[in-house]
Amino acid sequence: MEYNPYDILGVSPAASKAEIAKAVAVAMKQKKHPVDIIAKAQKSLLKPEERIIADYLRPILPTIKHFKYSDLSALLQPAPRLVLLPEFDGLEQAIAQSAQEERLERSPLPMTLSELFTKGIIACKEERYPKAIKYLEGYCQGCTNRNSKDYIQAQMCLIKVYKIVGQLERAIALCQLLSNHTHPQVQTWATKTLAMLSKEVSHV
Repeated sequence: MEYNPYDILGVSPAASKAEIAKAVAVAMKQKKHPVDIIAKAQKSLLKPEERIIADYLRPILPTIKHFKYSDLSALLQPAPRLVLLPEFDGLEQAIAQSAQEERLERSPLPMTLSELFTKGIIACKEERYPKAIKYLEGYCQGCTNRNSKDYIQAQMCLIKVYKIVGQLERAIALCQLLSNHTHPQVQTWATKTLAMLSKEVSHV
C-alpha cells in the first residue's frame, strides 16, 4: 500500500464515517492527492476488511522528535517475536485483491453510457463525490448527443460536484461551455452559475 488511507485523509484510526466523509471533502479542497487516491482512501476506511489492513500497516510508534537521554541499552535486548492474529491470515490475499481493484478503477469503466449516467447521478445524490465525478466524466466523454437531456443533466451535476470538492476551475470551464448552449434555459442557468463561481474564485 503506497499511501496509508489515514495519512491521506488526515484522520485517526478511531474516525467515524461522518468524520471520514468530512475529511474527504477537506482533502478534495486541499488537492494534496489526486482524486482517485482520495477515493481509494475513503473506500478503504469504509470497508471493515480493508480498514483492518490500513490499521495493520499504519506505524504504531509515534515519530521521535528528540531523545531525552542517550541510554541505548534497550537496543541490546532481543527483538520481540511477532505473532500474527488469525484475522490477518488472509492479509496477502486481501492486499492483492485491493491492488487489483485499484488497477480496475484506473482502467476505463466497463459500463454502458446509460449505466454510467445512472450510477453517476446516484453517487452525486449520495454525496459520493469521487465516484460521481468518475461516472459522469465517463458518460460525458462517451456521449455523442450533446443536446440530450441526460447529457445536460450530467454536465450540471458535474459542475455542482466540482464546486463542492473545490475544483472551481473545472466547474467554470464546464459553465462556459453550457453558456453557449442553444437552449435558452440552459444558457440562463450556466450564466448565473458562472457568475457565482467567478465571484468565489475572486475571493479565494
